[in-house]
Amino acid sequence: MGAGATDYAARIYALNDADLERLTDDWVASMRSRYPDSDRFSGAGDMGRDVVGYRTAARFDGPWDNYQCKQLRKALGEPELIRELGKIFFHSAAGHFRVPVHFYFVAPRGAVRANRNLIGHPSKIGPRLIEQWDTWCADDLVEGEHHPLSDEVRTLIDAFDFQNVSLLEAGKLVRTDEMTPVLVKWFDADPGEAPVGSVPDTMQPEEAAYVAQLLAAYQEQGAPSYTIGDEALSDAKFGPHFRVQRERFFDAASFKRYYRDSTEPAVLATFEKDIFHGVYDTHGLSHADTMAKIAAVMSEAKSVSVSGVLGKYARVPVKQGVCHHFANDGVLPWVK
Repeated sequence: MGAGATDYAARIYALNDADLERLTDDWVASMRSRYPDSDRFSGAGDMGRDVVGYRTAARFDGPWDNYQCKQLRKALGEPELIRELGKIFFHSAAGHFRVPVHFYFVAPRGAVRANRNLIGHPSKIGPRLIEQWDTWCADDLVEGEHHPLSDEVRTLIDAFDFQNVSLLEAGKLVRTDEMTPVLVKWFDADPGEAPVGSVPDTMQPEEAAYVAQLLAAYQEQGAPSYTIGDEALSDAKFGPHFRVQRERFFDAASFKRYYRDSTEPAVLATFEKDIFHGVYDTHGLSHADTMAKIAAVMSEAKSVSVSGVLGKYARVPVKQGVCHHFANDGVLPWVK
């Protein structure tokens, strides 16, 4: 990335409470392999939840993780940590939701030594929560009410695995998996250059549609009626052209995979939209034959100016390969 982790940590320090929650919400939402869905709760009545990641479509009826955001001017204090844990156990015992699997404190400026000691020794958290319940929790769970530790709450505390309580300070947060798309969105971070695509020796199912169209184009030029792309690879006249087109296709595939993981979906969508509009009119012109259409579109594609963060990484073969992806998906087919 263009700036170091420390630079992004400093910018997270500068966020206000609401923006830290929004950034965390974007981060959790980006973890679709872990969370099919997520929600942000804010303000009164959140019951100790700021951002939640649902591990299944059952949402609160199934396993979920809690992200409690603490944008403080100083390190997270022990009473606050204990109080936030208390809220979750209290409202869970009241039947509002299950106890989460993981509890993450997103505290950019870290935590005091007492909290670090607790998190470093998870077996101490439950006893400390029980010990301090009357002091730090009982009068702060529901406004205007006093709630001493109940048997139901204590049972939940005793059953919880406190190894699943974690602290995420800013420096650690920016190094966390799947944070890159959020840093790109919030701070214009540089996602870096995508790796060059690797072309498989044999045809792959993912390329079937555009390959069939290329074979039809070669047949227009006098090639045999090939039924599979592997046959075209050994053709003396069309084999070199076919190999170049596959190189472009897989270069674009690698590019798209990389930025799908390292940026917000809108970034890649904008890139593809620029290519689409850049070649659309050329694609729609009358051409002598399919090969002439492909050549004209490829010539136009290499000159398309791509906007946004991907502009400097959109190499010519990638832009040309995206056109084969359009053909493959039926968006701008070579042969109708």
